[in-house]
Amino acid sequence: MRTTFPFSRWLAAAAGSLLMIAPVSVVPGTTGAAAAATSTVAAANRYRTVTDFDAGWLFNYGDASGAGGASYNDGGWRKLNVPHDWSIEGRTPPANPFSQSAASTGRGGYLPSGIGWYRKHFSLAGVPSGRKVFLEFDGVMANASVYVNGTLIGTHPYGYTSFRYDITAAAKLGGDNVVAVKTDTTSQPASRYYTGAGIYRDVRLIATDPVHVAQWATRVTTPGNNTVHAETTVVNEGSSAASVSVQGVLSDPGGAALPAVTTATKTIAAGASATFAYDVPVSNPKLWDLASPNLYSLATTVLVGGTAVDDDVTSVGIRTLTFNASTGMSLNGKNVKFQGVALHQDFHGLGMAAPQRAVQRRLAQLKALGVNAIRTAHDPPSPALLELTDRMGFLVLDEFFDVWTQHKYTDVGDYATYFNRTAAAPTGAPAVPGATGSVPWYQVDATSVVMRDRNHPSVAMWSTGNEIRDPIATRTPLLTRMVSIAHSLDPGRPVTQALFRPRDSGDVTGATRTLVDVFGGNYRADEVIAAAKTSPARPGLFTEMGTDTSAWTTVKNNPMITGLFLWTGAAYLGEADGLWPRVEADFGLLDGVGTVRPIGYSWQRTWGAPTTSPPATGTTASRVLLSPDHSTVSSDVDDVSYVKATVADASGRVVTGSSAPITFSVSGPGVLVAVDSGSPVQETFRGSVRKAYQGVAFGLVRATGPGTITVTASSAGLTLGTTTLTGTTAPFVPCSGSCN
Repeated sequence: MRTTFPFSRWLAAAAGSLLMIAPVSVVPGTTGAAAAATSTVAAANRYRTVTDFDAGWLFNYGDASGAGGASYNDGGWRKLNVPHDWSIEGRTPPANPFSQSAASTGRGGYLPSGIGWYRKHFSLAGVPSGRKVFLEFDGVMANASVYVNGTLIGTHPYGYTSFRYDITAAAKLGGDNVVAVKTDTTSQPASRYYTGAGIYRDVRLIATDPVHVAQWATRVTTPGNNTVHAETTVVNEGSSAASVSVQGVLSDPGGAALPAVTTATKTIAAGASATFAYDVPVSNPKLWDLASPNLYSLATTVLVGGTAVDDDVTSVGIRTLTFNASTGMSLNGKNVKFQGVALHQDFHGLGMAAPQRAVQRRLAQLKALGVNAIRTAHDPPSPALLELTDRMGFLVLDEFFDVWTQHKYTDVGDYATYFNRTAAAPTGAPAVPGATGSVPWYQVDATSVVMRDRNHPSVAMWSTGNEIRDPIATRTPLLTRMVSIAHSLDPGRPVTQALFRPRDSGDVTGATRTLVDVFGGNYRADEVIAAAKTSPARPGLFTEMGTDTSAWTTVKNNPMITGLFLWTGAAYLGEADGLWPRVEADFGLLDGVGTVRPIGYSWQRTWGAPTTSPPATGTTASRVLLSPDHSTVSSDVDDVSYVKATVADASGRVVTGSSAPITFSVSGPGVLVAVDSGSPVQETFRGSVRKAYQGVAFGLVRATGPGTITVTASSAGLTLGTTTLTGTTAPFVPCSGSCN
């Protein structure tokens, strides 16, 4: 028997349209689990209003008494758009934000922490009376307290999970409103690596009919790859019963719509909900795979008395992903291995607030090295990342937490503080399955991750944690509960854990081995193999390995091993205690700005990707050469052009020994977002000057309007470099398939 499981995640496009992600199908049983899922859709909602809420915020560094109030005077606050990471820019940009005495320590990259406030004034005059209004945050770092018109709506501690608040009661539909968000990273160290600070992911405003699809409630699966099975939960938050049906329209990757399917009608009492299910037959399906990530879209419309009142747009990827104790992993019937890398979420000079173009650029650079999988080490990813992995053809190991109940080292500000603490209502998340009464935050956050991300075809597996230091007696009931939540909400996708010294910690012979669906471990390949082979056998995964290419031979020689994830794909800030003035560790196939390191080329050859070579080098610097990665750049906050400044000799060869300061300037309708290089040593990312590292520096440019943008780069004694970009106001559109 083949079962299905849902996927409901959505993104707001720059124009304000709603994008959603859909389903998966799974073959249960001891021999494997199969799945087919979804990603991104360009269809706008017709009945639900989803507004991009990123623009027009005000920011204040430090605490501000009364700043949550409706009448607070914020006239002197700084104007900006989110996503925004105030820690990477520092308290007083462009001054150097790094300090050897920072409370974050080297683990947090010696960058500042504390309280930051955001406020935004907005009107709901166009929202009809009787609508429900929600604010959804993709991620706020950290301990976000959200106020609307002076009323505290809720507080959300974990900086990596999304949350949605119903603000209807506090909002004024006919007039002006103000939302205030306090972010607090005062408790430090907060992690073993850089976490950023502020509203660093997207925000959106949603207005719905009282009868509407519940949060992340659309579930889509593809049983047999020739049927799209959809389930959605509709909630009635009106004052009277409603006669409700649901209609689904599936469109193929080319946009052609299949015949609509409408469910039978159900009566939903006020304050109640109901689940609707329907099937859409699909002939000759175009499958989602790594080479051709085909995406369908499913428009689900809620009808009350036959009249459409709400809609939910979900992108659907049809694929079968199976895991077998003897043969490992297969995608659409073909054996495949994770050629994976672990990634932290910072983007060097952009910090945690990375435009989607920057994310796309990094993924394309990794794909060119042969990478086909990403581990979101060690926390849930942004929806923007998963949209791109769906569209570009990557597999993803979606990881929940870096800590459970015990802190790592002395990081008193990490998630262990909240893991088992009772979650305060409203949580901003759907109900935890099987729970009654109060629940701890870890169950709320695990539920959020699975419900938000389960429709992504790129998500191959869940990881409940990384190198958790709690003793096995403490871990076993916690792992049991997390596996139960994942299996309840997403029956077909397997669960693993990145285990720390599994034999020493009792995981090879203890309960862990049979609780997880795939046995994962860090660095101890022989222990993973032994555990995977022990009856009852199960697939294994090297969840984290060093960059020695000999590990790939071990993967190939053991069919039950599904692949590996290298530490790491790209350099990251933090994990640098005692390394000052360095602010990052020395890991990564790429450096912080995407330059391929020698080990990256080694893995490119090992994985059989088309080979590339480092640029030719010179010895005598004579000029600065400028080259943008994209010659057209938008004013959209999701876009940025990386303008590369190369210290070159007369023949244009890079002089890798140069650390000359490069001064960037921009004229025309553009702005310098950041300056950057691959240097691991502390230096401001703001202002206009950056020292070249191995002969290279970058100016990151965004348009402020349409027209020609001129970028120059100068350095004493060198010929000036210049280039032009074309500015546009068109929304940034993520790429699909082959990207650059």
